[in-house]
Amino acid sequence: MLLIPGPASRELGEEIARLAQLELGKLESKLFPDGESYLRLESNVERREVAIVQSTYPPQDRHIMQLLLMADNLKSLGASRTVAIIPYMAYARQDKRFLEGEAISIETILKMFKHAGIDEIITVNIHSPWILQHASISVTNLDATGLLARHSHNLGLSSPLIVSPGKKGEAMASVAAKEIGTDFAPVHSERDPHTGEVKIIVEADVKDRDVLFIDDIISTGGTAIKTVKTLKKLGARRIVVSCIHALMIGDADKKLLEVGAEKLVATNTIPNRYAEVSIAPLIAQYLKRER
Repeated sequence: MLLIPGPASRELGEEIARLAQLELGKLESKLFPDGESYLRLESNVERREVAIVQSTYPPQDRHIMQLLLMADNLKSLGASRTVAIIPYMAYARQDKRFLEGEAISIETILKMFKHAGIDEIITVNIHSPWILQHASISVTNLDATGLLARHSHNLGLSSPLIVSPGKKGEAMASVAAKEIGTDFAPVHSERDPHTGEVKIIVEADVKDRDVLFIDDIISTGGTAIKTVKTLKKLGARRIVVSCIHALMIGDADKKLLEVGAEKLVATNTIPNRYAEVSIAPLIAQYLKRER
């Protein structure tokens, strides 16, 4: 297999190729003055299986377009099979029609990838994993929860309580707690019918405990910020906030630190200043196991 890092994931792609012992392909890329992408493959791909590494974090549309251009180019240049490694999958929130007439964005994106010649997708903690049961293309959804949990050993936390919001979050917290041999607590929200205020409920005694908050994605950080505030009011000793995908829109990171988070930790599915955990070993292990 030949591995080609896309413009959005050059360093991560190089790390995956090194760990999986794959040949590293070359890609020339640049932006025209009007913002359009120029891409040129510098490796021979004819009759070869090729993996592209391209995350689709903001600007999502540009990174998706680059991925489509790479995939279609591989097909036209004679690649035998194309695997797209997409660490962060954009447009995965809209997995059904909540209102009549809405576009189901993740279905459209997956159809575009298939039409461009992608045979398989490997992603990490997709926001709506249930959509994959009916996907138009083969998608493997790897779970990086264990990586974040194991990294907590480096943070000096003492038997931390793992918390995560929502039903999906509860499953993540359970996995993380089992990974490091500690306990976890569900977090859910309740809206006051009279005031409309949203209240965060933590189903555990957190007084004088270290707490590791874990989530798949932090975008604007609304839920995480409210949870940290609640944990502080309940007497938590130390609070570390961690996530797989750190979008951190609108100074979400700054706000989390201001309300009481001691530290922020993320993976490198999206390039960010808190990326202390690399998902390259997770992807490399999968590639070596499956091939």
